Amino acid sequence: MTATSSTPSTQIESRTLQGVHYIKLPAVVTDSMIPVLIGDLKQWSSMDVKMHVVDFNKLEVAPVNFYRALQAFEVQLKMQKLNMLSINIDESIADFIRSVSLESTFNIARELIVEDPNKKIPEAKLKKLLFKYLVNAAHEAVQISLKSTVAVDENYLTKIDSIPMDQIDFISYVTVNNDFIKAEFRLCSSMIVLERFAHAMLGKETKVDADLCESMGQELMNMVYGHAKSNLNENEQFRLPSAIPKSLRKKDFGRVKRSGPTKLTIMPMLTPMGAFYVEVDFG
Repeated sequence: MTATSSTPSTQIESRTLQGVHYIKLPAVVTDSMIPVLIGDLKQWSSMDVKMHVVDFNKLEVAPVNFYRALQAFEVQLKMQKLNMLSINIDESIADFIRSVSLESTFNIARELIVEDPNKKIPEAKLKKLLFKYLVNAAHEAVQISLKSTVAVDENYLTKIDSIPMDQIDFISYVTVNNDFIKAEFRLCSSMIVLERFAHAMLGKETKVDADLCESMGQELMNMVYGHAKSNLNENEQFRLPSAIPKSLRKKDFGRVKRSGPTKLTIMPMLTPMGAFYVEVDFG
């Protein structure tokens, strides 16, 4: 069964086919379209479908708020364990999405093909580059998506006993184990900080519960790891894989097996809304 509808005021087409919801974009999205689009996205987020697919086929121009609206939509979908896929993305649009740290959100699948897949990067250089790009990715994620600031640099490190673990409620993590690198990336935060982040992204009027806070934490990990991965692979010939962050609640923190200080690096990310921590564990 096929259902077809369109929204003339936004010129964005929407249809459902065999349990998949397709959103087809026009050549130009203007600022005046965004309020109506946000209303449409809110309705679409409650649809009983298997997946949402955004077709960028004709899109040439769109304001930053358009991408933020779709990012908020994707966060809402995560709460329902649904995916948003993006297809037919023009390279110029893809470059912009990468520049604002949203590659993983939009699920752009383009891996770098390096000339020498077996090239080894010295461990010290690998770590220095990895931390630098993670910090840059955190800056982009907070500034672009949360419209805030973050104070950190790749030399601003801390130790595990300096983290107020009694205040940490949530950990989102990505495990990488391939021939290039073996490491676990973790993002640790309190629920109150994630709640503030969710309000910053979705609006103060949005009702935020524990599930939405956890989706916010996963999205932040998604942006930090995804943006760093994309730029490291493209600029530094890294071979980091795409990954979907997993999460742990406080009662399951016992599953985290942190290495000793020589293999564990922790970067505190300080924002006006509170701190979160990014760990890289090479153990």
